[in-house]
Amino acid sequence: EHMWVMPAAMGRGVGRALLRRAADHAAAMNVRWLEIESDPHAVAFYRRMGATLIGETSYVLAGQTRTLPVLRLEVRPDDDAQ
Repeated sequence: EHMWVMPAAMGRGVGRALLRRAADHAAAMNVRWLEIESDPHAVAFYRRMGATLIGETSYVLAGQTRTLPVLRLEVRPDDDAQ
């Protein structure tokens, strides 16, 4: 449900490996896509991994509104699209 990479480990392939593992696991469970609520600073990473920006979601936490981008990553082709 949650996945983060510590700043000291960024740029070393850790996030790429974690996301690929999650996508492979989801595909094996016959899941078609992952929906990702991302830290705004991680959007470029997810887009490089093939995700598409589909919107945003907002939360109020301790009286502060935080808006997070939402992306979708296809992990299994749509069988109906052929």
